[in-house]
Amino acid sequence: MKAIFLYLGLGLLSLDTMGQRISTDQLLKDWSVTVHGGITSPMTDIRSYDWRRVRDPKWEYQYGVGASVTKMFGGVFGLQVDYMYGKLQGVTVDRGGFQEDRFFWKKLGFKEPVYFNTHLHQPTLNVYMNFSNMFFGLNRYIRANIKDKEVKERRVSVYGKVGIGALFFDAQVYKNSDDTPYDTDKSDSDPNGKYLVTYSNKATEVTAPFALGMKFKVTKAFDIGLEGRYNYVHTDKLDGHVSNEYVRGRQDKFFYYNVNFTYKFAGKNTQKEHLEWVNPLEAYMNLTDAKLENLYTVKDADKDGVIDELDEEPETPEGTPVDTHGVTLDSDKDGYPDYKDPEPFSSPEIPIKDGVNVRETGKLTPEMIQQVKDIIKTETKAGNNAIGWALTMIFYDLDKDNIRPDAIPELYEVATIMKKYPDLKVNVKGYTDIRNTDEYNMDLSDRRVNSAINYLVNTYGIAKSRFIPGHFGEADNLFKNASSEAQHQLNRRVEFSPANY
Repeated sequence: MKAIFLYLGLGLLSLDTMGQRISTDQLLKDWSVTVHGGITSPMTDIRSYDWRRVRDPKWEYQYGVGASVTKMFGGVFGLQVDYMYGKLQGVTVDRGGFQEDRFFWKKLGFKEPVYFNTHLHQPTLNVYMNFSNMFFGLNRYIRANIKDKEVKERRVSVYGKVGIGALFFDAQVYKNSDDTPYDTDKSDSDPNGKYLVTYSNKATEVTAPFALGMKFKVTKAFDIGLEGRYNYVHTDKLDGHVSNEYVRGRQDKFFYYNVNFTYKFAGKNTQKEHLEWVNPLEAYMNLTDAKLENLYTVKDADKDGVIDELDEEPETPEGTPVDTHGVTLDSDKDGYPDYKDPEPFSSPEIPIKDGVNVRETGKLTPEMIQQVKDIIKTETKAGNNAIGWALTMIFYDLDKDNIRPDAIPELYEVATIMKKYPDLKVNVKGYTDIRNTDEYNMDLSDRRVNSAINYLVNTYGIAKSRFIPGHFGEADNLFKNASSEAQHQLNRRVEFSPANY
């Protein structure tokens, strides 16, 4: 019940904050007139099918037309006056139809197949309910806000109706054989005709329609829709047959399926949009957003992403990289701010002049190679076989390819050597332990090699072409028959070694 009152309340809110398609100084349209036309289908004692209908000897589908006027009192509820005129016809047959319907008319006492028809006049007063505004639509607004996009105009709406009214009709039962009126036939077995009662006269009964439909917004002034209407009639004589104390029939109902066209209008001073196509919850959300926007306005004079209240350098030039305190970045600490530094990530291990590392040039010489060997001497033995000298190696956690903190100093040494000798190329070989399939371990060792190379490229600016990658999975493990976690750890590694010497 709280939800219903919330929708009612929000539906009556002023909608002057509904976004760009809704103006702030005019009311929305709240009146509409609809014309409709379609087919009728009986749910009575005299019929052949529950849903599918016969066409021989008579059509059970007939026509209906009408019009309605609707006044909306919010985005959800409205009041509608509707009128429908049409024809209803039901047929019984010896063959075809549902078995229960084919034999039911005989049970009622008819001696031969018959049909009924009647003309209908049905004025009703309905409560109109916009289900799209009642249950749907808010996510459209939230999704647009998340993506920072304008809310798209809704084009489809689902609605329902429930009402009460009167039904005027003049049912008559006819013989299928010659289209003459069927009169109760008294016989020896039924001398008083008590098992069959037919009705032929004009009548007025109470009716209760229930409808569900879908509208498509063509323009701000016109809609087109599809509707199915179930009409309960408080009588059993809609089809010309009346139940009695001996044979009980079925309560009469009928369906009306129609296509409808709606024109939306209001006074001269209203805007073009109709109230039904505006979700009242959107008005509430817009109103809340507007209040929050005006509650506190932050300032960032230098547009560096740090508000002035927290900015330690509030006047840095626009576009200058800064840290979380608004201080100009100097990543390599060489005295040149990053936005002026020709090489903002200079290595402190190499001399710096005017913000740029001064690097030695020339080809590798045997003396240089020997110096590299003397700087890092890493020799690991597997059995009696020596792998040979390498720059270094780093290790990985089980089933992981991310760079661990203990690998950073080792990678720094690799970068130092490669920066000192710019012509040096390096083999990068990746390995795993034996705890997975060969195919998986080959892929894992490849990912470990790539993570190491990418770290050196992104952190120290070394050209990727200077690395020669190789992935070997669990081949060439240092411990062929590893039995402890420590041995498995040493097998999960990436080795670096000179390639061009």
